[in-house]
Amino acid sequence: MNRFQYLAFILLAALTLGFSACSGSGEPDEPRLAAPAVVSTSPENGSTTVEPGAISVTITYDKTITMTASDISKIQATGATVSNVRTMSAALMLTATCAEEGQAVTITIPAGVIKNTDGVAAGAYSLNFTTKKIELPDPIAPDGHESAAQAVINMTPGWNLGNTLDSYGAWIGDHLEPYRYETAWGQPVTDAHLMQAFKEKGFKGIRVPVTWFQHMDDQGNVDEAWMNRVQEVVDYVINQGMYCILNVHHDTGAHNAAWVVASPTLQLDRYAKLWTQIATRFQNYDQHLLFEGYNEMLNAAQQWNQPSNLSDLEYVNQHAAKFVEAVRATGGNNTYRNLIVSTYAAAHTIAVMNGLKIPTDPCGNQSHIAFEVHSYDPWDWLHVYNMTWTTECREYLQNMFADLETYFISKGYPVIIGEYATNGAGEITIDKNSTTAQKAEAGKQAGDMNRLCKKYGAASFYWMLLVDGADRSEATFKWSMEQVADSIVNVYK
Repeated sequence: MNRFQYLAFILLAALTLGFSACSGSGEPDEPRLAAPAVVSTSPENGSTTVEPGAISVTITYDKTITMTASDISKIQATGATVSNVRTMSAALMLTATCAEEGQAVTITIPAGVIKNTDGVAAGAYSLNFTTKKIELPDPIAPDGHESAAQAVINMTPGWNLGNTLDSYGAWIGDHLEPYRYETAWGQPVTDAHLMQAFKEKGFKGIRVPVTWFQHMDDQGNVDEAWMNRVQEVVDYVINQGMYCILNVHHDTGAHNAAWVVASPTLQLDRYAKLWTQIATRFQNYDQHLLFEGYNEMLNAAQQWNQPSNLSDLEYVNQHAAKFVEAVRATGGNNTYRNLIVSTYAAAHTIAVMNGLKIPTDPCGNQSHIAFEVHSYDPWDWLHVYNMTWTTECREYLQNMFADLETYFISKGYPVIIGEYATNGAGEITIDKNSTTAQKAEAGKQAGDMNRLCKKYGAASFYWMLLVDGADRSEATFKWSMEQVADSIVNVYK
């Protein structure tokens, strides 16, 4: 070994000894990329304010993660069902469905399910939260009169006397005998027997839609004969001990004769005069009668769900405030009568609920105001789900009620589902001519709707078809869809 070889040998030995000394320190070698670790969750771990329904869950790690399709089924949950599991960058996302309030939910991700991009597995992780317990408002108003919250509980289940006093048409003519309008859309003249039948079946509320414009003169005065007939029908309901909702119906809506419109061409004075006349006529009626300010108010472009220009929502607010002001000004029992205000188009999109301003009630407190939306939901489910009421349909309603709780119920204002049924695109619906199996599916929808109403202290009114056409007349009375009616009332037994 020459001198240069000897020096090279000594240098290599020194380097080897130095490396060994470092490696022998007792510390394990670090992998090239550490295992993923959770940095945040939504909802927060331990949260007790999660809204029931379809809950969006996100678990975020400190680095990009992966997961194989075969590992999805290993993610477990108690108190909820898990679906729609996927990863995106550093996030694990899923839907946890839990309709119950006050329910403890645990989502468990076993060790090895989540990995980093080098295949290094994360440890086990559990996310725990509890769904929010819904607290209903005090049913007794500060003024000692029945609150809207209590009235809403007392009036459900309910039904709509549709296509009757709400019928209209230029082809009928104006200012004629009431029966001409009442029968114009295929229904018989209403009699007291019909309301008795609903009472005996177990219903507690009847919504009486009324269209007024063909019975008003140029000064806005309502024909005496029409007001008398409206009062007669209201009395049919009240005399059975049921609650009655009386409204302004197709004076709104998607037709050219509508004059209660969410647009700059407001006719607020005419609108206030109409409600002054209605309220004065019924001034001495007790808490069993409620007034609903307007039905499905649209903008001038007649846009459903929500207007493209959200500033149109302010015109709805102006009508709502004018309605409350006009009724209260008539005094008597109207001083504390429970009043109902609807959203734009009676829709329940987040935009229209968020845009509806609560009128300040001149009665001195806010306990006599309820809110109304309509729900033919999920829209067109007869087509989309082939005449079958599915789990997806049920979850849609659960989510809708969670939104209603957020925007109205949690603030102390009860909610009324003023209309619901199976109606969908192309006027398809389940009615008296449908099969027994199809009526059973309508019954499932109605049952779910009313179970949710019972849970949230809400009320619902089925749209007309439970008893339809000649079936309504005393001489030929029969239930057009009795199994649906039974599905509704059985919820409250």
